[in-house]
Amino acid sequence: MINLTPYAIQNPIEVSEEEYDQLVQKNEGGWSQSESFQEMLAKLHYLRLGFGAGKIQEADFLDREQKLVLNWWNRGS
Repeated sequence: MINLTPYAIQNPIEVSEEEYDQLVQKNEGGWSQSESFQEMLAKLHYLRLGFGAGKIQEADFLDREQKLVLNWWNRGS
């Protein structure tokens, strides 16, 4: 199981590795678009792992993180 909310003390959100892989591969409307809260969290988790491993530059990371979160927040506007 992969914990998508590693800092949550109560009610952590966990998904199987298979479900995680499916969630981060979804890219209808662009990778920064998410259809569900779990999908957004999985993509955010994936992005942060890549940044932590040095696979993405800080400026690119910040831009992608911002797009991912803002697109989720603004999805119904």
